[in-house]
Parts: sequence; C-alpha cells; structure tokens
Amino acid sequence: MGKNKMIKLINILKEIGEKSYSFQDTNQEYSEVDNSLLAVDYKFDTPNYPYKVSFYSGEYNPEDKKFDLSFGVDRGEFSRLDTFQMTGEGNAMAILTTVGEIIKDFLYQYEDEGAETIIINPTDEKRRRIYQMLLPTLPDNIKNKVILK
Repeated sequence: MGKNKMIKLINILKEIGEKSYSFQDTNQEYSEVDNSLLAVDYKFDTPNYPYKVSFYSGEYNPEDKKFDLSFGVDRGEFSRLDTFQMTGEGNAMAILTTVGEIIKDFLYQYEDEGAETIIINPTDEKRRRIYQMLLPTLPDNIKNKVILK
C-alpha cells in the first residue's frame, strides 16, 4: 500500500467514533405464530438525508437468533430502502459511526428477545469496504456477534 493511501486510511480511521447522529428505533415486528422478534427499524437524519437501519430475522428460524442488517437512504413508507446510493455528503464516517452505535443498541436492547447474531451481506464491494472499516471499531463483545458475508 502506498504512503498516501496509508495516510488516507489512518485519517479515516481516526474519524470513526468522533461523531454520530442521534437515532431511535421506530418499528418492531413480531411473529403472529410464536411472538418471536422478526424485525426492528432504526432511523436517523443527516443534514441532507433520512436514513434507516433495518434488522430482519425472517430468513432464519427464530431459534437461530440471527438478523440481517441493511441500511440506506429512507425513501419513505411505501418505498424500498435504498441500499445502493452513496450520497456523497462528505460525512461517511459519522454515518458509519451511527450505524455502529445502532448495532450496539440493537444487540443490547433486544438480546432478551433473541438478537444474538447480525449478518451483513453488502450490496456491492464499496459497501463491503465500509463495513470492513466499521467492524474493528466495535467492542469485542459486539464484533464477535457480527458476520460479514
């Protein structure tokens, strides 16, 4: 890795954890069959966009205690979550830090309801690199519960 790339990476990593946006969990869904937790949505706003972070267990058996994570620009109640758009706001580290804080909150808040593992399956290689930067910043007890596919 060249010296300039290394310096840029070090500067990016320094920014992680310095700033995050306030967030709230806005929606919880439970199974009608066994009342197990199916999904939780969190929302936060940057100066330019609303974002949503979703945890969804519907692809797994309740006993697996696994949730898929997706996040992106929130296009509204009747639109799909835009997990592809890179907004170019210039605040990627604050957004990334906020997603990390949300992961921690979700695992702590919903642990008794079966949240033990988070599966992240990035939509593209750029997002994969973003998640790879996030994971080392998480505390070990949280990092060990997050699987990047």
